[in-house]
Amino acid sequence: MNESELVLGGILEFLQNINPSIDSILITDDALSLRMEQNRSDLNNLINWLLYNQKSNVKILILTRHIRKDKEWENLSYRYPNLQIKNYEYIRITPVLFQEALEHLYDTKPQLKQHSRLHDDKSNQKSIDRKGSFLDRFKPKLKAPTELQATDTLTRELDKISRGISRIVAITGHSGCGITSTTINVASEASKRGLNVIIVDMDIEYRSTNMYFSSFHERTKRDEDINASLIRTLARPQDCLTTAFHLKENLWLAGLGYSFSDPKLIEQFYTSSKLVGLLSLLRNKFNLILLDLPLNLLDRFREALIHIDSFGLCIPNNLYAVLSTLRNVEETLNKENTAYLNAKSKVIVTKYNDRSRFQGEIFVPDKVSAIATSGLLESFTYGMKVAGHVSYDTDFDTQIETDVPLVYSNKDHERAYGNILLRLLEGSS
Repeated sequence: MNESELVLGGILEFLQNINPSIDSILITDDALSLRMEQNRSDLNNLINWLLYNQKSNVKILILTRHIRKDKEWENLSYRYPNLQIKNYEYIRITPVLFQEALEHLYDTKPQLKQHSRLHDDKSNQKSIDRKGSFLDRFKPKLKAPTELQATDTLTRELDKISRGISRIVAITGHSGCGITSTTINVASEASKRGLNVIIVDMDIEYRSTNMYFSSFHERTKRDEDINASLIRTLARPQDCLTTAFHLKENLWLAGLGYSFSDPKLIEQFYTSSKLVGLLSLLRNKFNLILLDLPLNLLDRFREALIHIDSFGLCIPNNLYAVLSTLRNVEETLNKENTAYLNAKSKVIVTKYNDRSRFQGEIFVPDKVSAIATSGLLESFTYGMKVAGHVSYDTDFDTQIETDVPLVYSNKDHERAYGNILLRLLEGSS
Protein backbone atom coordinates (compact mmCIF):
# COMPACT_ATOMS: atom_id res chain seq x y z
CA MET A 1 0.00 0.00 0.00
CA ASN A 2 1.62 3.22 -1.19
CA GLU A 3 1.49 6.31 0.98
CA SER A 4 1.88 8.50 -2.10
CA GLU A 5 0.13 8.31 -5.48
CA LEU A 6 1.61 6.09 -8.16
CA VAL A 7 1.22 7.30 -11.75
CA LEU A 8 2.10 5.43 -14.91
CA GLY A 9 5.12 7.66 -15.53
CA GLY A 10 6.63 6.64 -12.17
CA ILE A 11 5.77 2.95 -12.08
CA LEU A 12 9.02 1.77 -13.71
CA GLU A 13 11.15 3.46 -11.06
CA PHE A 14 8.86 2.01 -8.39
CA LEU A 15 9.23 -1.53 -9.76
CA GLN A 16 12.99 -1.26 -10.20
CA ASN A 17 13.53 0.03 -6.65
CA ILE A 18 11.15 -2.28 -4.81
CA ASN A 19 10.81 -5.25 -7.19
CA PRO A 20 7.56 -6.42 -5.58
CA SER A 21 5.81 -9.73 -6.14
CA ILE A 22 3.01 -8.72 -8.52
CA ASP A 23 -0.17 -10.62 -9.31
CA SER A 24 -1.87 -7.93 -11.39
CA ILE A 25 -1.80 -4.22 -12.20
CA LEU A 26 -4.86 -1.94 -12.36
CA ILE A 27 -4.35 1.36 -14.20
CA THR A 28 -6.97 4.15 -14.15
CA ASP A 29 -7.20 7.50 -15.97
CA ASP A 30 -5.83 9.25 -12.88
CA ALA A 31 -2.50 7.49 -13.53
CA LEU A 32 -2.29 8.77 -17.11
CA SER A 33 -0.98 12.09 -18.37
CA LEU A 34 -2.72 14.17 -21.06
CA ARG A 35 0.09 13.34 -23.50
CA MET A 36 -0.88 10.31 -25.56
CA GLU A 37 2.63 9.48 -26.74
CA GLN A 38 4.01 9.72 -23.22
CA ASN A 39 1.38 7.28 -21.94
CA ARG A 40 2.17 4.87 -24.75
CA SER A 41 5.89 5.05 -24.00
CA ASP A 42 5.35 4.53 -20.26
CA LEU A 43 3.08 1.55 -20.88
CA ASN A 44 5.56 0.07 -23.33
CA ASN A 45 8.36 0.43 -20.75
CA LEU A 46 6.20 -1.35 -18.16
CA ILE A 47 5.57 -4.25 -20.54
CA ASN A 48 9.28 -4.49 -21.38
CA TRP A 49 10.13 -4.67 -17.66
CA LEU A 50 7.59 -7.43 -17.07
CA LEU A 51 8.84 -9.46 -20.04
CA TYR A 52 12.50 -8.96 -19.09
CA ASN A 53 11.82 -10.11 -15.54
CA GLN A 54 9.78 -13.10 -16.76
CA LYS A 55 6.52 -11.83 -15.33
CA SER A 56 4.43 -12.23 -18.46
CA ASN A 57 1.68 -13.91 -16.39
CA VAL A 58 0.94 -10.59 -14.66
CA LYS A 59 -2.35 -9.21 -15.95
CA ILE A 60 -2.65 -5.47 -16.71
CA LEU A 61 -6.16 -4.01 -16.69
CA ILE A 62 -6.68 -0.41 -17.83
CA LEU A 63 -9.94 1.15 -16.67
CA THR A 64 -10.57 4.23 -18.82
CA ARG A 65 -13.34 6.52 -20.01
CA HIS A 66 -11.56 7.02 -23.39
CA ILE A 67 -13.27 4.75 -25.90
CA ARG A 68 -10.38 4.81 -28.39
CA LYS A 69 -7.63 3.52 -26.11
CA ASP A 70 -8.09 -0.08 -27.25
CA LYS A 71 -7.36 1.02 -30.83
CA GLU A 72 -4.43 3.24 -29.86
CA TRP A 73 -2.76 0.47 -27.86
CA GLU A 74 -3.83 -2.46 -30.02
CA ASN A 75 -0.28 -3.48 -30.96
CA LEU A 76 0.73 -3.45 -27.28
CA SER A 77 -2.03 -5.94 -26.61
CA TYR A 78 -0.55 -8.20 -29.29
CA ARG A 79 2.87 -7.99 -27.64
CA TYR A 80 1.44 -8.58 -24.20
CA PRO A 81 -1.79 -10.67 -24.35
CA ASN A 82 -2.43 -10.15 -20.63
CA LEU A 83 -3.10 -6.44 -21.31
CA GLN A 84 -6.82 -5.64 -21.37
CA ILE A 85 -8.67 -2.32 -21.67
CA LYS A 86 -12.17 -1.74 -20.31
CA ASN A 87 -14.24 1.41 -20.83
CA TYR A 88 -16.75 3.14 -18.58
CA GLU A 89 -19.06 6.10 -19.24
CA TYR A 90 -19.18 7.83 -15.86
CA ILE A 91 -17.56 11.10 -14.84
CA ARG A 92 -15.33 9.18 -12.42
CA ILE A 93 -14.76 5.60 -11.28
CA THR A 94 -17.34 4.49 -8.76
CA PRO A 95 -16.66 1.95 -5.97
CA VAL A 96 -18.72 -0.59 -7.92
CA LEU A 97 -16.48 -0.20 -10.98
CA PHE A 98 -13.41 -0.72 -8.81
CA GLN A 99 -15.00 -3.84 -7.33
CA GLU A 100 -15.81 -5.24 -10.78
CA ALA A 101 -12.26 -4.51 -11.99
CA LEU A 102 -10.71 -6.29 -9.02
CA GLU A 103 -13.03 -9.25 -9.49
CA HIS A 104 -11.98 -9.39 -13.14
CA LEU A 105 -8.32 -9.50 -12.11
CA TYR A 106 -9.09 -12.12 -9.46
CA ASP A 107 -10.73 -14.32 -12.10
CA THR A 108 -7.37 -14.68 -13.84
CA LYS A 109 -6.16 -16.93 -11.01
CA PRO A 110 -8.34 -20.07 -11.28
CA GLN A 111 -6.10 -22.09 -9.02
CA LEU A 112 -6.54 -19.54 -6.24
CA LYS A 113 -10.28 -19.45 -6.74
CA GLN A 114 -10.44 -23.24 -6.82
CA HIS A 115 -8.45 -23.46 -3.62
CA SER A 116 -10.79 -20.98 -2.00
CA ARG A 117 -13.81 -22.98 -3.15
CA LEU A 118 -12.36 -26.24 -1.74
CA HIS A 119 -11.71 -24.51 1.54
CA ASP A 120 -15.27 -23.22 1.60
CA ASP A 121 -16.65 -26.69 0.80
CA LYS A 122 -14.73 -28.20 3.71
CA SER A 123 -15.90 -25.48 6.02
CA ASN A 124 -19.48 -25.98 4.92
CA GLN A 125 -19.21 -29.74 5.50
CA LYS A 126 -17.88 -29.15 9.00
CA SER A 127 -20.73 -26.77 9.73
CA ILE A 128 -23.24 -29.36 8.53
CA ASP A 129 -21.66 -32.10 10.66
CA ARG A 130 -21.69 -29.90 13.72
CA LYS A 131 -25.02 -29.69 15.53
CA GLY A 132 -26.39 -26.23 15.93
CA SER A 133 -26.67 -24.66 19.35
CA PHE A 134 -30.01 -23.66 20.85
CA LEU A 135 -28.67 -20.09 21.08
CA ASP A 136 -27.92 -19.94 17.34
CA ARG A 137 -31.52 -19.05 16.60
CA PHE A 138 -31.08 -15.77 18.48
CA LYS A 139 -27.99 -14.68 16.53
CA PRO A 140 -28.57 -11.90 13.99
CA LYS A 141 -28.76 -13.09 10.41
CA LEU A 142 -26.05 -11.90 8.03
CA LYS A 143 -27.30 -9.22 5.67
CA ALA A 144 -26.57 -9.40 1.97
CA PRO A 145 -23.90 -6.87 0.97
CA THR A 146 -25.43 -3.69 -0.44
CA GLU A 147 -24.11 -1.96 -3.53
CA LEU A 148 -22.02 1.09 -2.76
CA GLN A 149 -23.49 4.27 -4.19
CA ALA A 150 -22.83 8.00 -3.96
CA THR A 151 -24.80 9.37 -1.04
CA ASP A 152 -25.37 12.97 -2.15
CA THR A 153 -27.59 13.95 -5.05
CA LEU A 154 -25.02 16.27 -6.64
CA THR A 155 -22.38 13.54 -6.89
CA ARG A 156 -24.88 11.07 -8.32
CA GLU A 157 -25.98 13.58 -10.96
CA LEU A 158 -22.41 14.51 -11.92
CA ASP A 159 -21.50 10.81 -12.11
CA LYS A 160 -24.10 10.43 -14.87
CA ILE A 161 -22.20 12.82 -17.14
CA SER A 162 -20.24 10.93 -19.76
CA ARG A 163 -16.46 11.19 -19.78
CA GLY A 164 -16.69 11.52 -23.54
CA ILE A 165 -18.25 14.99 -23.42
CA SER A 166 -16.63 18.09 -24.84
CA ARG A 167 -18.30 21.33 -23.78
CA ILE A 168 -17.31 24.95 -24.45
CA VAL A 169 -18.67 27.33 -21.82
CA ALA A 170 -18.04 31.08 -21.65
CA ILE A 171 -18.35 32.79 -18.27
CA THR A 172 -19.35 36.38 -18.95
CA GLY A 173 -20.87 39.49 -17.39
CA HIS A 174 -19.90 43.11 -16.82
CA SER A 175 -16.47 43.74 -15.30
CA GLY A 176 -16.29 43.36 -11.53
CA CYS A 177 -19.25 41.00 -11.14
CA GLY A 178 -17.19 37.90 -10.32
CA ILE A 179 -16.43 36.42 -13.76
CA THR A 180 -12.91 35.20 -12.98
CA SER A 181 -13.79 33.87 -9.53
CA THR A 182 -16.66 31.90 -11.06
CA THR A 183 -14.46 30.59 -13.87
CA ILE A 184 -11.72 29.46 -11.50
CA ASN A 185 -14.04 27.68 -9.09
CA VAL A 186 -16.19 25.99 -11.75
CA ALA A 187 -12.99 24.80 -13.45
CA SER A 188 -11.52 23.56 -10.17
CA GLU A 189 -14.73 21.72 -9.28
CA ALA A 190 -14.88 20.10 -12.74
CA SER A 191 -11.23 19.06 -12.44
CA LYS A 192 -11.88 17.64 -8.98
CA ARG A 193 -14.76 15.63 -10.42
CA GLY A 194 -12.44 14.00 -12.95
CA LEU A 195 -12.96 16.11 -16.10
CA ASN A 196 -10.06 17.33 -18.22
CA VAL A 197 -10.39 21.12 -18.11
CA ILE A 198 -8.67 24.09 -19.69
CA ILE A 199 -9.24 27.73 -18.76
CA VAL A 200 -8.75 30.24 -21.56
CA ASP A 201 -8.43 33.73 -20.04
CA MET A 202 -9.46 36.09 -22.83
CA ASP A 203 -9.55 39.11 -20.50
CA ILE A 204 -6.13 40.53 -21.36
CA GLU A 205 -6.98 43.89 -19.79
CA TYR A 206 -7.13 42.60 -16.19
CA ARG A 207 -5.50 39.11 -16.51
CA SER A 208 -7.03 38.20 -13.14
CA THR A 209 -6.16 34.50 -13.34
CA ASN A 210 -2.65 35.53 -12.25
CA MET A 211 -4.11 36.43 -8.84
CA TYR A 212 -5.77 33.06 -8.35
CA PHE A 213 -2.88 30.84 -9.48
CA SER A 214 0.43 31.99 -8.00
CA SER A 215 2.26 29.09 -9.68
CA PHE A 216 1.25 30.47 -13.06
CA HIS A 217 2.10 34.04 -12.09
CA GLU A 218 5.55 33.09 -10.75
CA ARG A 219 6.29 31.06 -13.85
CA THR A 220 5.39 33.96 -16.16
CA LYS A 221 8.10 36.07 -14.51
CA ARG A 222 10.89 33.68 -15.48
CA ASP A 223 9.53 31.90 -18.56
CA GLU A 224 8.76 34.11 -21.55
CA ASP A 225 6.87 31.31 -23.31
CA ILE A 226 4.44 30.93 -20.41
CA ASN A 227 4.25 34.71 -20.08
CA ALA A 228 2.81 34.69 -23.62
CA SER A 229 0.82 31.48 -23.10
CA LEU A 230 -2.50 32.75 -24.50
CA ILE A 231 -0.94 34.24 -27.66
CA ARG A 232 1.18 31.12 -28.26
CA THR A 233 -1.87 28.88 -27.78
CA LEU A 234 -3.92 30.95 -30.24
CA ALA A 235 -1.02 30.91 -32.69
CA ARG A 236 -0.36 27.16 -32.43
CA PRO A 237 -3.53 25.45 -31.17
CA GLN A 238 -2.14 22.02 -32.12
CA ASP A 239 0.52 22.49 -29.40
CA CYS A 240 -1.95 23.60 -26.72
CA LEU A 241 -0.73 21.00 -24.20
CA THR A 242 2.71 22.62 -24.20
CA THR A 243 1.79 26.26 -24.80
CA ALA A 244 -0.82 26.22 -22.02
CA PHE A 245 0.34 26.07 -18.39
CA HIS A 246 -0.30 22.76 -16.62
CA LEU A 247 -1.67 23.87 -13.25
CA LYS A 248 -2.21 20.43 -11.72
CA GLU A 249 -3.53 17.00 -12.60
CA ASN A 250 -6.20 17.57 -15.28
CA LEU A 251 -6.39 21.38 -15.14
CA TRP A 252 -4.67 23.72 -17.62
CA LEU A 253 -4.55 27.49 -18.18
CA ALA A 254 -3.89 29.63 -21.23
CA GLY A 255 -3.50 33.28 -20.24
CA LEU A 256 -1.06 36.18 -20.25
CA GLY A 257 1.41 37.24 -17.60
CA TYR A 258 1.22 40.80 -16.34
CA SER A 259 4.47 41.77 -18.08
CA PHE A 260 3.48 40.63 -21.58
CA SER A 261 3.06 43.59 -23.92
CA ASP A 262 3.50 43.08 -27.64
CA PRO A 263 0.83 44.99 -29.62
CA LYS A 264 1.83 43.39 -32.93
CA LEU A 265 1.41 39.84 -31.65
CA ILE A 266 -1.87 40.72 -29.96
CA GLU A 267 -3.18 42.30 -33.17
CA GLN A 268 -2.09 39.27 -35.20
CA PHE A 269 -3.32 36.40 -32.99
CA TYR A 270 -5.86 37.82 -30.53
CA THR A 271 -8.66 37.59 -33.10
CA SER A 272 -12.01 35.91 -33.54
CA SER A 273 -10.80 33.59 -36.31
CA LYS A 274 -7.86 32.38 -34.20
CA LEU A 275 -10.18 31.70 -31.27
CA VAL A 276 -12.50 29.69 -33.54
CA GLY A 277 -9.55 27.55 -34.66
CA LEU A 278 -8.43 27.01 -31.08
CA LEU A 279 -11.88 26.01 -29.82
CA SER A 280 -12.31 23.51 -32.65
CA LEU A 281 -9.09 21.76 -31.66
CA LEU A 282 -9.63 21.93 -27.91
CA ARG A 283 -12.86 19.94 -28.31
CA ASN A 284 -10.74 16.90 -29.18
CA LYS A 285 -8.54 17.20 -26.09
CA PHE A 286 -10.65 18.45 -23.19
CA ASN A 287 -14.00 17.65 -21.59
CA LEU A 288 -14.58 21.26 -20.57
CA ILE A 289 -13.21 24.44 -22.15
CA LEU A 290 -13.96 27.45 -19.94
CA LEU A 291 -13.58 30.95 -21.37
CA ASP A 292 -13.15 33.98 -19.12
CA LEU A 293 -14.88 36.33 -21.55
CA PRO A 294 -16.35 39.63 -20.23
CA LEU A 295 -19.30 41.19 -22.08
CA ASN A 296 -17.21 44.01 -23.52
CA LEU A 297 -15.19 41.45 -25.53
CA LEU A 298 -18.11 39.64 -27.16
CA ASP A 299 -18.23 41.92 -30.19
CA ARG A 300 -14.51 41.46 -30.85
CA PHE A 301 -15.00 37.68 -30.85
CA ARG A 302 -18.49 37.57 -32.36
CA GLU A 303 -17.49 34.95 -34.98
CA ALA A 304 -16.66 32.56 -32.13
CA LEU A 305 -20.04 32.94 -30.39
CA ILE A 306 -21.65 30.24 -32.52
CA HIS A 307 -18.97 27.77 -31.36
CA ILE A 308 -19.76 28.30 -27.68
CA ASP A 309 -22.23 25.76 -26.29
CA SER A 310 -23.47 27.85 -23.38
CA PHE A 311 -22.84 31.07 -21.47
CA GLY A 312 -22.78 31.50 -17.72
CA LEU A 313 -24.07 35.06 -17.35
CA CYS A 314 -22.88 36.48 -14.01
CA ILE A 315 -25.28 39.01 -12.44
CA PRO A 316 -25.31 40.06 -8.75
CA ASN A 317 -28.80 40.34 -7.23
CA ASN A 318 -29.23 44.10 -7.25
CA LEU A 319 -31.03 46.29 -9.77
CA TYR A 320 -27.90 48.28 -10.65
CA ALA A 321 -26.09 45.07 -11.66
CA VAL A 322 -29.01 43.92 -13.83
CA LEU A 323 -29.23 47.29 -15.62
CA SER A 324 -25.43 47.45 -16.06
CA THR A 325 -25.46 43.99 -17.63
CA LEU A 326 -28.17 44.92 -20.11
CA ARG A 327 -26.44 48.21 -20.93
CA ASN A 328 -23.18 46.32 -21.65
CA VAL A 329 -25.02 43.87 -23.91
CA GLU A 330 -26.74 46.68 -25.80
CA GLU A 331 -23.49 48.60 -26.32
CA THR A 332 -21.51 45.52 -27.38
CA LEU A 333 -23.74 43.35 -29.58
CA ASN A 334 -26.15 43.80 -32.47
CA LYS A 335 -29.73 42.48 -32.15
CA GLU A 336 -28.94 39.10 -33.73
CA ASN A 337 -26.01 38.34 -31.43
CA THR A 338 -27.92 39.71 -28.45
CA ALA A 339 -30.71 37.21 -29.11
CA TYR A 340 -28.14 34.43 -29.49
CA LEU A 341 -26.50 35.30 -26.17
CA ASN A 342 -29.93 35.42 -24.52
CA ALA A 343 -30.93 31.97 -25.84
CA LYS A 344 -27.63 30.32 -24.86
CA SER A 345 -27.25 31.86 -21.39
CA LYS A 346 -27.92 30.60 -17.89
CA VAL A 347 -27.83 33.10 -15.06
CA ILE A 348 -25.24 32.75 -12.30
CA VAL A 349 -26.15 35.07 -9.44
CA THR A 350 -22.78 36.14 -8.08
CA LYS A 351 -22.10 37.98 -4.82
CA TYR A 352 -25.56 36.91 -3.72
CA ASN A 353 -26.92 39.03 -0.87
CA ASP A 354 -29.87 37.46 0.97
CA ARG A 355 -30.80 40.91 2.34
CA SER A 356 -31.12 42.52 -1.07
CA ARG A 357 -34.73 43.38 -1.93
CA PHE A 358 -36.71 44.38 -5.00
CA GLN A 359 -40.17 45.92 -4.68
CA GLY A 360 -40.26 44.96 -1.00
CA GLU A 361 -39.43 41.27 -1.54
CA ILE A 362 -36.17 39.33 -1.29
CA PHE A 363 -34.29 39.61 -4.57
CA VAL A 364 -34.12 35.87 -5.28
CA PRO A 365 -32.09 34.41 -8.22
CA ASP A 366 -35.19 33.63 -10.31
CA LYS A 367 -36.25 37.27 -9.98
CA VAL A 368 -32.88 38.41 -11.30
CA SER A 369 -33.40 36.36 -14.45
CA ALA A 370 -37.03 37.47 -14.79
CA ILE A 371 -36.15 41.19 -14.64
CA ALA A 372 -33.24 40.80 -17.05
CA THR A 373 -35.58 39.29 -19.66
CA SER A 374 -38.65 41.42 -18.91
CA GLY A 375 -38.32 43.56 -22.04
CA LEU A 376 -35.94 46.22 -20.76
CA LEU A 377 -33.80 45.24 -23.74
CA GLU A 378 -35.74 44.57 -26.96
CA SER A 379 -33.78 41.52 -28.16
CA PHE A 380 -33.28 40.07 -24.69
CA THR A 381 -36.66 38.62 -23.74
CA TYR A 382 -36.12 34.85 -23.89
CA GLY A 383 -36.48 33.27 -20.42
CA MET A 384 -33.15 32.13 -18.94
CA LYS A 385 -32.71 29.33 -16.42
CA VAL A 386 -30.72 30.02 -13.27
CA ALA A 387 -27.56 27.89 -13.02
CA GLY A 388 -27.15 28.78 -9.36
CA HIS A 389 -26.06 31.46 -6.94
CA VAL A 390 -22.93 32.07 -4.87
CA SER A 391 -23.09 33.97 -1.60
CA TYR A 392 -20.37 36.52 -1.01
CA ASP A 393 -18.20 36.31 2.10
CA THR A 394 -14.65 37.10 3.19
CA ASP A 395 -13.38 33.78 1.79
CA PHE A 396 -13.37 35.38 -1.66
CA ASP A 397 -10.37 37.46 -0.62
CA THR A 398 -8.78 34.53 1.21
CA GLN A 399 -8.71 32.33 -1.89
CA ILE A 400 -6.46 34.87 -3.60
CA GLU A 401 -4.13 35.17 -0.60
CA THR A 402 -3.88 31.41 -0.03
CA ASP A 403 -3.95 30.30 -3.69
CA VAL A 404 -6.72 27.82 -2.79
CA PRO A 405 -10.04 28.11 -4.70
CA LEU A 406 -13.16 28.14 -2.54
CA VAL A 407 -14.31 24.71 -3.72
CA TYR A 408 -11.36 23.19 -1.85
CA SER A 409 -11.85 25.03 1.43
CA ASN A 410 -15.56 25.78 1.84
CA LYS A 411 -18.23 23.07 1.71
CA ASP A 412 -21.06 25.50 0.98
CA HIS A 413 -19.24 26.99 -1.98
CA GLU A 414 -18.15 23.55 -3.15
CA ARG A 415 -21.83 22.58 -3.33
CA ALA A 416 -22.80 25.89 -4.97
CA TYR A 417 -20.20 25.69 -7.74
CA GLY A 418 -20.87 21.97 -8.18
CA ASN A 419 -24.52 22.72 -8.91
CA ILE A 420 -23.53 25.52 -11.29
CA LEU A 421 -21.22 23.08 -13.11
CA LEU A 422 -24.05 20.56 -13.37
CA ARG A 423 -26.45 23.13 -14.84
CA LEU A 424 -23.87 24.41 -17.34
CA LEU A 425 -23.26 20.84 -18.50
CA GLU A 426 -26.93 19.95 -18.88
CA GLY A 427 -27.51 18.02 -22.07
CA SER A 428 -24.00 16.50 -21.96
CA SER A 429 -24.86 13.18 -20.34
